[in-house]
Amino acid sequence: MEKVLGVTEARAMLSNIVERVQYHGDSFVISRYGRPAAAVVPVEVYENWRRQREEFFDVVRNLQMQADLSPEEADRLAREAVAAIRAGS
Repeated sequence: MEKVLGVTEARAMLSNIVERVQYHGDSFVISRYGRPAAAVVPVEVYENWRRQREEFFDVVRNLQMQADLSPEEADRLAREAVAAIRAGS
């Protein structure tokens, strides 16, 4: 379950939020001035995101070496790939 909270409410409930995330798998989006600013998710979700991100950049580095791209060109292609993935989400 994902719940959106304002910063003030989240501050007052932080202990409860951590408990719900840790033991129930809930997720919270913390908003500031009505806009999403941060997320509190189970550590497994965070670790999975980090692993996927690192794997993605490993692929980019390997492709860069295989294609003999300059770091700037590889960076441009990586930014385009990330933008395309985000647009498809």
